[in-house]
Amino acid sequence: MTATDQPPSSAGQLLAEVLLTDFGAAGPYDGYRRLRELAPVLITGSRTLVLSRYADCDAALRNRAIGKADESLGFRLSPIPEELRQRAAYRFRRTMLFRNPPDHTRLRRLVSSAFTGRHVEELRAAVVTQIETLLDGLAEYDTVDIISELALPLPVGVIGDLLGVPEGDRAAAAPLIRDMLAPLEPSSDAAAVARSAVAEDELAAYFADLLAAKRRRPADDLLSRLATARGADGLDDDECVGSAILLFTAGFETTTNLIGNGLAALLAFPDQRELLRSRPELAPGAVEELLRYDAPVQTDGRTVLESTTVAGIECEPGRVILMLLGAANRDPDRFSDPDRLDLTRSGSPNLAFGSGIHFCLGAHLARMEGIELFPRLLARFPAIAPAGEQIWRSGLSFRGLQSLPISLS
Repeated sequence: MTATDQPPSSAGQLLAEVLLTDFGAAGPYDGYRRLRELAPVLITGSRTLVLSRYADCDAALRNRAIGKADESLGFRLSPIPEELRQRAAYRFRRTMLFRNPPDHTRLRRLVSSAFTGRHVEELRAAVVTQIETLLDGLAEYDTVDIISELALPLPVGVIGDLLGVPEGDRAAAAPLIRDMLAPLEPSSDAAAVARSAVAEDELAAYFADLLAAKRRRPADDLLSRLATARGADGLDDDECVGSAILLFTAGFETTTNLIGNGLAALLAFPDQRELLRSRPELAPGAVEELLRYDAPVQTDGRTVLESTTVAGIECEPGRVILMLLGAANRDPDRFSDPDRLDLTRSGSPNLAFGSGIHFCLGAHLARMEGIELFPRLLARFPAIAPAGEQIWRSGLSFRGLQSLPISLS
């Protein structure tokens, strides 16, 4: 069906179900399938355009007439008071993640060299050392929560070292960041957005102090580079602090979900787990398939900046475009048998890290951590198996596990 002839009530109800339901291990994928069949291009009552096909999402991500504005708070399933809208993620929304050229170009240029393929390759040995240390720690247990003991501490440690965040401060920052991200979830209510504003204030105070210390005594880390760049290239205080928060957030949130979701998928498909254990050279392609199968980031929002056509719909400036990346990654027109995990799959790239100028800055780093971790984990613990209930975090935009108990022996 086209955007003009689908049944609006049934399609809208289905969309609300997809966005509001905590599906747990099954994920939202059956809902995505039904939505893609019923209304692949859906215009909601708020005039948001919702896309669920791969080709439409990919084209929208690459369309330079579509950029960033306030879409993170523009598509809501519950009302947010205007004063709270202004406070929510204020500094976070002043980062490259929510800016358009030339500001996006200016802000990204300050830090992009730290995340190039070449620099990530230089970090590989240090990342492997961290992995081996964490796996040594796991060997002390018969049963362990892989999220708290591996999937979270590995990327937090990697990005903490890269940024120069003191080791003793990292654990406290992680839950605040997850509270801060609430405005990016369409299902978040006013109370969650209010908690987000408080969390961002705490994070901003911490990173402002840390940046001030780096400015006085620069070190060989990314926060020192940010701190000494303040005032250069028009980088103001809020941009500096916001960029520090963004880099720490991006460095662990998606990678933690990649590790947790990926391991949950491997546990659900023992043949694929054994294939990767026996053929570790498959790791690069395996990580791409794990990203496709259960993406760490399920949605992405954009705002139309100039009149353009999106999925056959004429769109004027101001219209919000919501792309269901998790649905695009299961589109049968792009991926054969999309609900099957196949670590040897080749073909179209997944959209887990987006596309276009806002392609995830930390994608190279996240992929490298996954490539190095999964084969080592399976080699060290070949009898790995589920050991209890998987607990999934609420919300759709960032899909990940809160707890994943596993048996190691």
